[in-house]
Amino acid sequence: MSQRQSNFASRSNTPRHGHVFSPASRAWFEWKAGRLDEGALNQRESGKFFPNTLGGLSDAYAEGDVQNSAPPPDGKIASANQLTGAQLDVPGSHWTKHDVRSGETLDISWDYSARHKTRRWNYFLTKEGWDPEKVLSRDQFEAKPFYTVQVNLQPHWSYEEEMMPPKPTTHPVPLPRREGYHVLLCIWEVANSTMAFYQVVDMNFVLPDGGGERPETPTGLTAENVTDKQVSLKWNAATGPYPIKCYRITRNGDLFVEVDAPLLVWSDNSVTPDTQYNYAIYAVDDRDNVSASSRPVQVHTLPAGGEGPTTPTNLHSMGATEHSIRLMWGRSIGTAPIVDYLIFRDEVEIKSVSATCNEFEDTGLSPDTEFTYTVKARDVNGRLSSASKGLTVSTQGAGGGHPKWKLNTLYETGEFVSHNGIWRCLQQHTSYTPDWAPGLASSEVLWVKGS
Repeated sequence: MSQRQSNFASRSNTPRHGHVFSPASRAWFEWKAGRLDEGALNQRESGKFFPNTLGGLSDAYAEGDVQNSAPPPDGKIASANQLTGAQLDVPGSHWTKHDVRSGETLDISWDYSARHKTRRWNYFLTKEGWDPEKVLSRDQFEAKPFYTVQVNLQPHWSYEEEMMPPKPTTHPVPLPRREGYHVLLCIWEVANSTMAFYQVVDMNFVLPDGGGERPETPTGLTAENVTDKQVSLKWNAATGPYPIKCYRITRNGDLFVEVDAPLLVWSDNSVTPDTQYNYAIYAVDDRDNVSASSRPVQVHTLPAGGEGPTTPTNLHSMGATEHSIRLMWGRSIGTAPIVDYLIFRDEVEIKSVSATCNEFEDTGLSPDTEFTYTVKARDVNGRLSSASKGLTVSTQGAGGGHPKWKLNTLYETGEFVSHNGIWRCLQQHTSYTPDWAPGLASSEVLWVKGS
């Protein structure tokens, strides 16, 4: 997508791309107030690699990623240089703010109307002494992000679901030391596009309860042992102006248990197999002052019965016809012999194949139809692996023709579709809008007619 294409006003309520909803971003508040439509809420889109100013740059980590379009200029950062939402760039201290505290871990959550292969999320914060009465510019922010979450898989064309962000995506972000009003800039960078998505969150850094006399934040929280029935945690002792009375442990954001000091270990014996949990810990002193949250730790319990087979990897298509799809995947291993693989189509088990085989042809399918597959491994003790990453594949059109063009579909360079004729894709893109259908003037950079 070119920079020219990205700088347009949202013209409908069609949701596009993604936004930060917790803590609510500036754009989210404007949407709730009726001053932005839903499309504009989600389309704070401009070139990636902020704080650079130039386009045509390669990713320093993944050179195979699509080069960038120019990031938004100074004074247009909050709007991402979009025409709709220009009010987001207005300077001042009038914006709705969230109370936060230095050193605490803030959960930042994104939601998406359209997911993309992701390279990273960067989080920038305004400098100490920045001026809210001036427009947001590069010299108002720290030069480097204080927190980054990066997807290291590359090249991006070898992966699909593995590089797609979970919906929603939540990052536990530890906040630097600040006082008073500051702006958090959240940027979601896409690997297979020139673009990124920009959201700003207005925050008011307040003193801890008790005027700064809270305990220090506990450190070193780790999961020492994880099975299908138990998660064992340990952490370092916290200190503070007053003696530590106990530690509060949360599971998935809810208060779960209090452990009396000086104990620094605890085991959760109420977990279920093959399930993800997030734990965090707070220190409480004998005056009931509570510390900021520790850095959370995320664990995934083992499948039932203990150490099951490893998850099948790299599920991919080896080709499709009008009535069939051929699949292949990477083999699993385990502490017990693998006996077979279970194949699921649209979450329903359709076939098992011997462990000596790592491919399968699904036949008798309808033409021009989309199917989603996963694979699990099973060992001699009946223990199942977790499901592979999902793979969505379409059969060919009736008569062996090309599939019809569809909205919200990822098209690769060189791929053919039918739409009042046969068209070849000129550049990789996702069909977010009917304006990008083959044959329209607005899509001439995306499609060319011919077989």
